[in-house]
Amino acid sequence: FFNTLSLPNDGYSRHFKYLKQVIIPLPNIQYQNKIAQILDQAQRLIDKRKEQIALLDELIQSVFYDMFGDPVINDRAWNLEKLKNLGALKRGKSSHRPRNAPELLNGPYPLIQTGDIANAGLYLNDYTTTYSELGLKQSKLWSKGTLCITIAANIAKTTIITFDACFPDSVVAFLNKENIVNKMYIQIWMSFLQKIIEDGAPESAQKNINLKILGELDVILPPIELQNHFAEMVENIEKQKELLSKSLAELETNFNSLMQRAFRGELVAE
Repeated sequence: FFNTLSLPNDGYSRHFKYLKQVIIPLPNIQYQNKIAQILDQAQRLIDKRKEQIALLDELIQSVFYDMFGDPVINDRAWNLEKLKNLGALKRGKSSHRPRNAPELLNGPYPLIQTGDIANAGLYLNDYTTTYSELGLKQSKLWSKGTLCITIAANIAKTTIITFDACFPDSVVAFLNKENIVNKMYIQIWMSFLQKIIEDGAPESAQKNINLKILGELDVILPPIELQNHFAEMVENIEKQKELLSKSLAELETNFNSLMQRAFRGELVAE
């Protein structure tokens, strides 16, 4: 079914002594067009699903604005309170750098880093690194549901862990006073200020902030009932995002399958 095309052996391609030996499958132009049409359609579905997920993220921030106003200028004149007075701020713990002590790794206890938090959404649902029993002894295991805030490298990024986990002192746990403040409210509030906090962070080898800087942040403080209602709305939006994310994963799997089938010549009869 496929013809083949070898790369030319001219002066330019001689610099690619391995690449020029590759045999490229070359179906007829009608089949090439069919492949392009099918893959373009599949890619459009993927792009649409990503757009829907992004719009839900924007919806959360829009709901926050509608309910609480601008959190930076406090145009609704809410009471202000220092973050340190709304809950406990506690740094993670790791007495040794894991990369210098491999015996601390590859056990049953999840270990998350600033990069994991920066790349997570509202919730962190998985992990790739773990501590051994020895690793746990020189660290601390935090309970699922803890709001994590980064204070080095990726500054003021947040997520809520969905499993018990250890983290180093570049990550801070915020344990909210539930009768005063909702941790989901704090997480979304901080997303508005993240860039401001990062830009104002002291810089040495890398930018970082400390507990004092974090604790002194002024939080706009609407009534807890309103915060809780907002958190419920966020949870509902997050459930929709989860469904769309699963659909996106299925679409991407289907796209990869179509790619493989197309270049095996299996779309001819379709």
